[in-house]
This record gives sequence, C-alpha cells and structure tokens, in this order.
Amino acid sequence: MSREPAMVTRNRQAAEAGDAVAQFNLGNMYRIGYQLEQDAEQAIHWLTLSARQGNEQAIEVLKSLAPEALAEPTPQAPFSSAAGLGPLPQPVPDPDPLSTGSEEIDPAVLQALAKEGDPIAQVALGNAYRHGHGLEADFDKALHWYTLAAGQKEPSGQFAMGVMRELGQGVERSDVDAQAWYTEAALQGYAPAQFNLGNMILSGRGCPADAAQAAQWFEQAAAQNDPSAQFALAALLEHGKGVAQDEPRAAELYAKAAEAGDAQAQFNLSNMLRQGRGVDVDAIAAAHYCRRAAEQGLAVAQVNYGLMLATSSGVRRNEMESARWFRRAAEQNEPSGCYLLSVVLRHGRGVAADPAQAVEWLKKAADGGHKQAKAELTEALNRARKAEGR
Repeated sequence: MSREPAMVTRNRQAAEAGDAVAQFNLGNMYRIGYQLEQDAEQAIHWLTLSARQGNEQAIEVLKSLAPEALAEPTPQAPFSSAAGLGPLPQPVPDPDPLSTGSEEIDPAVLQALAKEGDPIAQVALGNAYRHGHGLEADFDKALHWYTLAAGQKEPSGQFAMGVMRELGQGVERSDVDAQAWYTEAALQGYAPAQFNLGNMILSGRGCPADAAQAAQWFEQAAAQNDPSAQFALAALLEHGKGVAQDEPRAAELYAKAAEAGDAQAQFNLSNMLRQGRGVDVDAIAAAHYCRRAAEQGLAVAQVNYGLMLATSSGVRRNEMESARWFRRAAEQNEPSGCYLLSVVLRHGRGVAADPAQAVEWLKKAADGGHKQAKAELTEALNRARKAEGR
C-alpha cells in the first residue's frame, strides 16, 4: 500500500489538531480527488468542521455541496443498548511491547556493543534474539542479555525482565517476579513499566487488586503521553473506579490517546461525544472517531459505525456502507455484528436479500450470546415446527 503524499499528511495532522484552514484543504482534496481518492463523505466531514470554525471558503463550498451540513446540529439522544455498543473496559493485561524497532539492525554491531557493556545494546540484542530479528529466536539468549542490562539498572532491561517473567519466556512464569521487575523500572520513571505495573495491580496479578493504586501508576505513565496508560486511566475516571468519577477528564484523556492512534480510545471517545458525557454532544465528531477505530479493525467500532450510517448519526445515510461494516464485524465473530448482518440480509437493506444467509448469521449471533438473536432464533424454530405439524 503506497504511503500518503506528504502534503496530505501535513494537512491531515493539522486538521485533526483543529486547524480550520487545514480542515478546509483536506476536505477540498477529498472533494476534487486531488492527491486522494475522491470521497464526498470525507469531504463534507472536514469541510463541515472547518465551516463550524467560521472558515468562509468552507462555508461557500458547502452551500453548493451539502447545504444541510450548515444547519445547526441537533443533539441526538444516546443509542439504546440494543442499537449501539457501550464503552470498552480497561485493557486486559498481557502486553508484549518489546520490539527491535522498524529499522534493520546489524547483529554483529549489536553484539560488539553489548559485549562492551552497553546496556541499551544489550536490551536491543535481547530483543533481536527474542523476536528472531536478524538472529535465530532464542529466549535463553534474550534473557541473558536482558539480565546483564537489568544488572546495570537499565530500566528498559528491568522492564524486559518483567515481560519475560510475566509471559514465562526463557524462565518460569511468575506474576510476583514480573511485578517486582516492573516496579524497579517504574520507580525510575519508565512509562511502559508503569503501565504494565498498573495493569497487574488493577487485575490483582501478583498482588491484591487495587484500582486506586493502579490509577496512580497509570497517571504517571499518562503524564509521559503513553497512549495505553491514557486509555486505562480514562476508563477508570469514566466509571469512577479507584478514583472519583470525572467524565470531562476521561474524555480529555481518551482524546489524547485517540489522536495517538489508539483504536480503543477512539471508540470510547466516540461514545462520549455521541452521548454528551463529559463533552458536548457532537454526532459528526463521534462518527469521525468511530470510523477511525473501525478502520483499524476494532469490531465493536465497526458495529457502531454501521449503525451510524444506517441511522444518519453524524454521517449521511448509506445502507450499502452500513451493511459492509456489519459484515466486517460479523467476520470477526462480533455477536452484534452477526445479528445486524442477519437483519440487513433478511430485509435486503444495502445488500440483496438472502434469507438463508440471514439465518446462518442469526445462529452465529445466538451462539455468541446475543440475547435478541437467541429470542428470534427460538421463535423461528418454533414457527418451523408448527409449520411441520409437530
């Protein structure tokens, strides 16, 4: 897949940061198909955001392109539980963030530096052995180099030792030992360790569960702009778990993580924008963030974005696109996606009606625990039995 042109990237980054001129430029690029594939929906989205800030050029373009977009947005009621999925909870802890980076590393150079005692090189060499990047994968050798780096109080080495202990790679699995190593690195201000430590404490692995203490570690990592920690802390603040409930701050943290590309944060921020919790209701922005999460493959976001397209919530109604997003979620075995795909197949909304396929997806939704699907499937089976005279 080719990379986005530099001009587009510059305008996109500024537009997402709220620059009205960049929003107009990006919308116009989508409108005329300049350096981007023509996309009327995206054009209207960005031009509307620009127009809301008073950009006269955006207003003039929208007068002919989509005059309805210039109307004052009408606050929308939150989706019912049956029509949309709620926010994601705190992340399930089992992170594996060790990596050797995207650049090619000469193992011979790393080995020479590591043998000279360079702790950063020792960690990088351990990563190379652990992932099999340029070297044959070998957990024992990875552990050897991590141990040497950790012995020099290198926080990334201590963190790596914690990951190996947590996952039981090259060493016996031990939550207690993992937490001890994470603590060593966290006390030195190493954000990934602070996040992992917070997750272990939150879920009570290696210690009694303590949401308040976990929040303290998330707070420290979030202050260093760690997106995962920002999401985790926001989730606690949103629900008042371990901390006083603070929806405005939760939305602020979700926004920071969302702009860093965290799909879960994009989805939760979308829900808050859609429902007006901690922020003003903004259906257009809600759809924007939901789509970004959906495009990253987050199944629950694909369901909600499909619903937005089906109900004209922040985007123009498009039943064909709506069905496509339901299918993408269903293919990931998301129960609500399976159910909604069965609905559109049954009624031919955005797709050709296919009763047989509709029943198959209804069964998958029921198997996944979807209550409405279970009820409808039971009703359908009862009707079939009566028709057969049983």
